[in-house]
Amino acid sequence: MNAATDRQWAVRDAVLRWLLAKATEGYRSPILDAHAVGETVGWAPSPLTRDEVADASNHLYREGYVTGVPVMGIGIPRPMLTVAGRRVAEGGRSLRPVDCRHDVEGGHSVLESGLVH
Repeated sequence: MNAATDRQWAVRDAVLRWLLAKATEGYRSPILDAHAVGETVGWAPSPLTRDEVADASNHLYREGYVTGVPVMGIGIPRPMLTVAGRRVAEGGRSLRPVDCRHDVEGGHSVLESGLVH
């Protein structure tokens, strides 16, 4: 996988974690905002863009992790976690398929490293 794909999966995970944090604070359907997502989840790489967050929200919607009304060019402006999305977020698992993950040190997939059987 390349850096752009790695970032795309990381942004999806960040949006999901942000939604769980907002739901925990009592905001069931917060306004999607790239800066707020980054600030809440402690995003360290270069700042999230509006387009990245919109794409992530669309992905979460298509996969059934959030509900809301899709708006062209904006994503899901007020996403709300579904039961499935909440379960994944609370479990702390990445949305990225296991066979596409890399270990941090060597750049090998988890399957190649022998961590998954």
